[in-house]
Amino acid sequence: MLKKWDKIGLREFLLENPGMKIMKETDTCLTLTGKYNLIAIKSGQHYINDFYDLKIEVPHNFPYEIPTVIETAGRIPRDGDHHINWYNIGKDNLCLGSRIRILSEIAKEPTIKGFIKNCVDPFLYSISIEKFVFGELTHGYEGILEDYKNIFNVKTNEQVLKILNLICTKKRLANKKICPCGCGERLGKCKLHILINKIRKNSIKKSNLFELQQLTLFTRGTTPQE
Repeated sequence: MLKKWDKIGLREFLLENPGMKIMKETDTCLTLTGKYNLIAIKSGQHYINDFYDLKIEVPHNFPYEIPTVIETAGRIPRDGDHHINWYNIGKDNLCLGSRIRILSEIAKEPTIKGFIKNCVDPFLYSISIEKFVFGELTHGYEGILEDYKNIFNVKTNEQVLKILNLICTKKRLANKKICPCGCGERLGKCKLHILINKIRKNSIKKSNLFELQQLTLFTRGTTPQE
């Protein structure tokens, strides 16, 4: 089993985190569970040596999809203030940030260790010191839209949706469309196309389409289907 996952650093992660172990493997994901030792320091302050009981579900198509991380001991309150997806029944997964931002972080170091270090550790660090020091967004779909406005440097939800639609469109066709950023140029002549191409490369079209659908429903005042 380990050999199959060596390319994303599973063996190294387990060796460095003896409290974690393989729970099971299915057709869709590998599940790790156990006590994770968080050792972190921020700018010479707040040295942390803490422990969290976690269940990590790593999808078979990682790093193009995001692992689900669940705190299993109930230490983190199940409420929006603590960025737990409590509304997703049966999950209670940590809300680590917007999908595109997390995938961008994973792409920099596409291993399990890299995902934990760059995406999970900052979240747990904030819980340990009881303060979100890495910047905090509104919870849920509203927060995702906020983050995408920052990432794409646009001002409206409609612009975000148009950009997400271009991400889901073949490059050759998308580049002929007028860029939603407001520059008046075709996408292929706007620097935004560089970012859009990276997002296409780091993600799966089916998931991009699903997110576009969910955010579209949200902006129309309809409850998205989880």
